[in-house]
Amino acid sequence: MSTIKECVVRGETILLDVDTENESGDVRNYEMWRVGHYDNKEPDTLDWIDGTFEPGDTVFDIGANIGQYSLYAAKRLKSDVSILAFEPEALNFAKLNQNIVLNGMVETIVPYPIAISNKTAVDTFYSKTFAVGASLHALGREITQGEVAFEPQNKQGTIASSLDDLTTTFSLPVPNHIKVDVDGIEDLIVEGAKGLFQQPELRTFLIEVYMHSDIADRIRSGFESGGFTLANEADTDFTQGVVQNLIFTRS
Repeated sequence: MSTIKECVVRGETILLDVDTENESGDVRNYEMWRVGHYDNKEPDTLDWIDGTFEPGDTVFDIGANIGQYSLYAAKRLKSDVSILAFEPEALNFAKLNQNIVLNGMVETIVPYPIAISNKTAVDTFYSKTFAVGASLHALGREITQGEVAFEPQNKQGTIASSLDDLTTTFSLPVPNHIKVDVDGIEDLIVEGAKGLFQQPELRTFLIEVYMHSDIADRIRSGFESGGFTLANEADTDFTQGVVQNLIFTRS
C-alpha cells in the first residue's frame, strides 16, 4: 500500500506517492531518500529553475525519474509552463505518471517513455537496480557513468531519439530550457542536438556530468560549437569522480 508524502520545497507543496516507507532487504528505499533530500540534493537545479524559467516557457526534463524537478517547476510557475518529461525506465515512468496525476498537473506535464541519445532507434535499456526511484541505469550497453560496467537487474526495450529528431521528425515544440540527468551518455545527447542548438528559442541547458576522462571538455566543446557558454564555470569542480551540474546559456 502506497503512502502520500507531502514535501515543502522552497515554499511549494508537492505530493509524492511512495510505495513503502520501509527498507526491503538489501534494496535501498530510493523514494524515501528522494523525499528526504528533495530540497537539498540539487540546490543548483532549483536555483536554475527559479532564476531562468519564465511564465509560458517550454521545458524538456530528460531523465525525469519520478518527476521531482518537473513538479517543482510546474508548481513554481503556477502551471503556466509546458513540461515534457522523458523517463524510459519502467518503474520510474509509472511513478512519474502517478505523481503528475496526484499533483493535478496532467495539463502541464506530459510524460514520455523515451530515452534520449544521439540517434533514433529501437534499443535496450538496462536497469542497474530494479526499484522505484533508482538511477545509474544505461541505454544500449551495461555500462553506467564513469564507464563502469554493471550487471542489470532488468532489461527492457525502449525507443531512443535524438533531441534533433524530437523537434523535427516528431514535431515536438522547441524547448526554452533543457535539463539532462541520465548517468553516462551525456556526450551522445549533446551530439544529437546540433540542429536544436541553432534554434533561438533554446536559452539554457543544465546537464549533470560525472567527471571522468575528458567528458567535460567534449561536452563543453559541443555546446560552444552550438553557440552556448558555460555560465557556472567559476562554481564548477572539474575534479575526476565529482558529479557536477553544468549550466550553459546562449552566448
